[in-house]
Amino acid sequence: MAKTKLAPVSLAMFYGASRDFANAFSVRVTLKNPIEPEPLRQALDKAMERYPYFSVRLVEQDGALVLEDNPLPVTIVKGPEPARLNTAQSNYHLVGLSYERTSVVFGAFHALTDGAGAFHWIKTVLYYYLCQTEGRTLDPTGVRLAGEDIPAGELEDPFPREVTAECGPIAAPAKKGAFRITDHTPAGRQRCWHIRIGETSFMKYTRTQDGSPATITSAFMAKALHEIWPDMTEPVVCGMAHNIRDVIRKPLAHQSMVALIELAYPPRLKGASVETMAICSRGMVMLQSQPETVWSRVQQQLDLEKELDRLSLQEKFDRLRPVVTGARTGIGNLPASAPVSFKVSYVGRTDWGSMAPMIESVHCSVTTNGSGICIEINTCNGYFDYCFMQEFEDDTYVNKFVDLLEEEGIYCTVTGPFDVHVPKMRLPDEAE
Repeated sequence: MAKTKLAPVSLAMFYGASRDFANAFSVRVTLKNPIEPEPLRQALDKAMERYPYFSVRLVEQDGALVLEDNPLPVTIVKGPEPARLNTAQSNYHLVGLSYERTSVVFGAFHALTDGAGAFHWIKTVLYYYLCQTEGRTLDPTGVRLAGEDIPAGELEDPFPREVTAECGPIAAPAKKGAFRITDHTPAGRQRCWHIRIGETSFMKYTRTQDGSPATITSAFMAKALHEIWPDMTEPVVCGMAHNIRDVIRKPLAHQSMVALIELAYPPRLKGASVETMAICSRGMVMLQSQPETVWSRVQQQLDLEKELDRLSLQEKFDRLRPVVTGARTGIGNLPASAPVSFKVSYVGRTDWGSMAPMIESVHCSVTTNGSGICIEINTCNGYFDYCFMQEFEDDTYVNKFVDLLEEEGIYCTVTGPFDVHVPKMRLPDEAE
């Protein structure tokens, strides 16, 4: 079977996965009608023809992990999360599906892909499924279909072998630690709330603040923490996911291409308006998303690849597991350089095209260990769907967050709490 070397962008997450932090995510798409298992099975099989890079399993070759073609079907189970990845129950795949009532849950190991990469696959599966269950051929505009040519940009390693003169990071503020929610609210049962906000009104508000959904969300959450903990002396730090595909000119890359941007709100901003917090957020994003900084991160990952090439398989695990576990508050393909208070991730606006009338909502869940609070944002049918996840049951934080939104005229519907469901993962060196 064909084998593929791991791309440098993926190395830290593949070798750094541990029992403490086996990074995975799931996307729950709730439809308006009950799920029909047989059409879903057929739709998934058809869709996988279009995504050979997701039909893989992890194997060892010459002291390194590689991805090998996996001809076994991707599994579908009934329940809130897919079968445990990288096991016989999942046919050793790193992706899987589950379903319950009107929802389909798509799960993946985050080292394989990210939300931007997975949503193309999700749309293809749902397209074939809805064509069957609706009894008609839907308009396929915006959907990748089986049988079409796969562009090289989807398949190849997105990084060059060497970084040119573009590399050279712009100086960023020195890290000074972060307020850690779990130091004040002990971790326990992981819970989440679904928050729905009208897209038109929220986008009108973000434009008046010259922000984006992610930066405005970060500003509101930072302000919430300042109000809940007025005596804090550390900065509140948001770890924000930043898609680097456009910067490195690889828009079709299927790998996990998110880097971490750290937005620090020092104690002196306590009591500041949302507008002031948004201005600070925008400046920090502009600074840390400059091409020079992104290319510097690429160079770090290329250097890591060279370092790992000199190590045995066990030495690779030993090198990266303590780092990733110790900085598991990070988002992205390298661990965070400093702790964060909470995380925000927005994959961008999703165009569901002809499928939109059949879709009710979309929510993304991620492994939250060490994060305190994580907010995932998706769009569906004129709404923003937030999944507000945390490592404890206390609803103080979500209530304050929603109260601040509504004080600014941003009205929400809130449901929950729910359990956080993401696929479990057998580690690459773990016996079944």
